[in-house]
Amino acid sequence: MFDEDFDYIATDYDEEYEEPETWTLISALDRVLNEVLKLRLTKKFWKKCKNPIDYLTKELNMTGIQVVLLAILLENDEPMTWKGIAKSVRCSRLSIMKYSDEIEDLVSRRWLMHRSVREFSSCYQGFCLSEGVADALRENKPFVPEKIDGLELDAFVNKVMKYVKENVKSTNSEFSDDKDWMLMMCEANSHLPLCKEALKYQDCLNDLLFFMVTVSDYAEWGGTDNEGLNLAELDDVFPDDNFIDRMKYALCQGTHRLFEDDLIEHACVDGMAIPECFVLTCRCKEELLDGFVPQGKRNMNFNRRARGVIAHTSIKEKAMFYNAAEQQQIERLTNLLGQENFPAIQQRLTDQGMRKGFACLFYGAPGTGKTETVMQMARRTGRDILQVDIAGMRDKYVGESEKNIKMVFDSYRAVCKRSEVTPILFFNEADAIFNKRTENVEKSVDKMDNAMQNIILQELENLEGILIATTNLTSNLDKAFERRFLFKVEFHMPEVSVKQQLWSSMLQGITEEEALLLAMNYNFSGGQIENIARQRAIDFILTGKQSSLEAIEGYCRAEMISMNGNTRSVIGFR
Repeated sequence: MFDEDFDYIATDYDEEYEEPETWTLISALDRVLNEVLKLRLTKKFWKKCKNPIDYLTKELNMTGIQVVLLAILLENDEPMTWKGIAKSVRCSRLSIMKYSDEIEDLVSRRWLMHRSVREFSSCYQGFCLSEGVADALRENKPFVPEKIDGLELDAFVNKVMKYVKENVKSTNSEFSDDKDWMLMMCEANSHLPLCKEALKYQDCLNDLLFFMVTVSDYAEWGGTDNEGLNLAELDDVFPDDNFIDRMKYALCQGTHRLFEDDLIEHACVDGMAIPECFVLTCRCKEELLDGFVPQGKRNMNFNRRARGVIAHTSIKEKAMFYNAAEQQQIERLTNLLGQENFPAIQQRLTDQGMRKGFACLFYGAPGTGKTETVMQMARRTGRDILQVDIAGMRDKYVGESEKNIKMVFDSYRAVCKRSEVTPILFFNEADAIFNKRTENVEKSVDKMDNAMQNIILQELENLEGILIATTNLTSNLDKAFERRFLFKVEFHMPEVSVKQQLWSSMLQGITEEEALLLAMNYNFSGGQIENIARQRAIDFILTGKQSSLEAIEGYCRAEMISMNGNTRSVIGFR
């Protein structure tokens, strides 16, 4: 089987090595390497290296020739062709190629990777150690390949992006190797819709590679000004031959099969298509990359369209007073959202084939405590709040508003994945975007609003977390929105007994009788009572004296005047 007929000649290399009491992977491989370089694959070599090879074959679950190849590649530290390996042990290339099955076994076990090696103007098949092999051996541990199959979408796309950045655009990487790697990754993760779609192009790996490189570009730059592959970058990815010229022409003309399958399109700037720049289509992003948030926006995209994350630990405890009906609903909802109950409730809903998201609507007159209730619920349930900047949603450019609202939900999903406790997505004063859709639209603004509302409706349908919206104007609420809110809590103006509690809690020093008198005489919301309490606090700072009941009633009359001042006289005849 080996070079048994090799005529061994005694040399100075015949020195005997002292056997160590205990082998390590590195010391055993070092002994094998030293002997094979001197003795080649002869009987003498196998006899002298019996102990280290026995140790290595047992520890690494390899054959003897696999151990030899591992030692050679570990020493060389760069891809080697069949010819290069043969040269290392001073034998013919054919004598090494006899062991191709054993070498391919190491490839299938992912100890080795196929790697083309360029020599002068030609390219030859070769092999190199997989990333991490040397580190594992140095730590005296068998190599355990990184998991590449059964990946979630985020993990898969991030691996593709990393590979593209490190290999595809590198002059040290060969075009054929990149195609093989992409095909291997897609086959290993064919459960993902993205990979199923990509495998439709395995008859032409050039197209598969281009599609996955475009996915990588989106993963890194999606939603930013840098998104898109241009013609110059294609030269870095593909070899400079007739193929790339044909591909460029088809891409610029929009006749490439990836265009026909609605996977890529020309980039658009200020409403103008750019034929030399290519991006993923909306259909591709929504269906094949649903829920994936590009790298450039993971840490900043929510900040662009949201006021940021409000940590539950930063919310100060505040006494809240409600009418009896609202108190019961709020306590029930707070109990449901508690960390001890929420996961079990979601699991029960999932088991019964129901949507597991919690969409809640708080509606009622201004100042009745809707916003503060959300804050206190978050504090009590230990959930952070992601508050959406609704005013920042609309954009003057066509399609940007729709992207903004989609971005909010994409970001929320990403934050949920990174959070041990599901946060609350909070739309405060959501009247502007949760209103009725316009029929028979003609204006572009109406089309934009309808498109935004359709996106929100679909996101509410697919919601897996917690969304709370507050609004003062339920008359404008679309019926489709109303149906999608699981919990709807109406906040009424406080009853006399509740107002008495509010006056007593906010105005220190007044008696229960004075609080009752104020509650009966003024039909104020909690927000208005707080306004009066703040005015009293300011006067105390200025004068050093606590305001009397008469002064407090003066504040109340001023508050009523400001309320009346909001009304407008009717123009025309009555």
